[in-house]
Amino acid sequence: MSFRFNFGGDDSEDDDVPAPPIVTAKTPAPAVRIPKYHTLEDLIRLLPQNISYSTLKVSSSVRIPRRELYDVRMQLMAEDGLDISVDGEEQAEKSALAGLGDEDIRTSFYEGGLKSWECSVDLVRYLAAEEEGTWGGVRRVLELGCGTSLPSLYFFQSTLYRLRHGEEISPHHFTLADYNAEVLRLVTLPNLFLSWAMSRVSPGDWDDEADLDVTEVLRAEFTSDIHSLGITLDFISGGWGDDMLQLLSSSSPGGYDLVLGSETIYSQATTGLFTDVLLGALGKEGRGLVAAKQIYFGVGGSVGDFVGRVEGRGAGWRCKIVREERDVGVGRSIVEVSSSS
Repeated sequence: MSFRFNFGGDDSEDDDVPAPPIVTAKTPAPAVRIPKYHTLEDLIRLLPQNISYSTLKVSSSVRIPRRELYDVRMQLMAEDGLDISVDGEEQAEKSALAGLGDEDIRTSFYEGGLKSWECSVDLVRYLAAEEEGTWGGVRRVLELGCGTSLPSLYFFQSTLYRLRHGEEISPHHFTLADYNAEVLRLVTLPNLFLSWAMSRVSPGDWDDEADLDVTEVLRAEFTSDIHSLGITLDFISGGWGDDMLQLLSSSSPGGYDLVLGSETIYSQATTGLFTDVLLGALGKEGRGLVAAKQIYFGVGGSVGDFVGRVEGRGAGWRCKIVREERDVGVGRSIVEVSSSS
């Protein structure tokens, strides 16, 4: 099944970021794509030679460059018929993405990761507005359903700045997980690369809209710099469930200090699996932050349903609404999840 969310435009700035899902058809439980682990080295070799980008201005002090959606589509068209993908088994996924029309989701194939959704911007605003020092102890960050990864990009930028100015100690570990391996290749890593490139120049020298040439030298500098700063970047593709939890446990045996999710609970068919992975991936004193619409018409997902599932697990899990957007058509919230034990 494919469907299109109710919004105008593709992937645009700030208040014009596409609204979260409003759908008119029941979504069946999707077939699960088997989770796979990907290293930075697996994906860096697949970066395009040129990245067209624009810079999202979240606030006066927070700017996040991200790859343009039209640039992704042009790359997919240019690669048509070529065997270029994260691995050979993902060729069918790549073909499905290349064939997307107006749909924002194609159930079991594509979960919307090429676009930036407004709840991810809400989450960035919340992270940036918290008091200085709130996130100082965060070393291990996981984003589930990452897509363009705006919240992780904010943390990544902040980490680069603090490490370079001696305000933070290593190591730091970022894991980005998305249903589609091709989304990780086409937008997640390119966006991380753009944030790193922006961090190397003064704010006045960064063009908000431009093309970045990705040379072999620049790729090597990126990898070398990340490693020298004590930052680990890894990636997981596939569906939520026990298999993904096993990969996450191997990647970060002590769990994660912070688990992020935006627009990940729109469907009741997958909210339970998402909840399992979120709670299972949190470290002993870790926190989860989930940004979502109050209710997703047509597919049954809602903040209330998610909170009920978390608190229904027992074992001391608790939820707290830390931010709300009420002056909009359908309200949006950010839920903090933590253990009270």
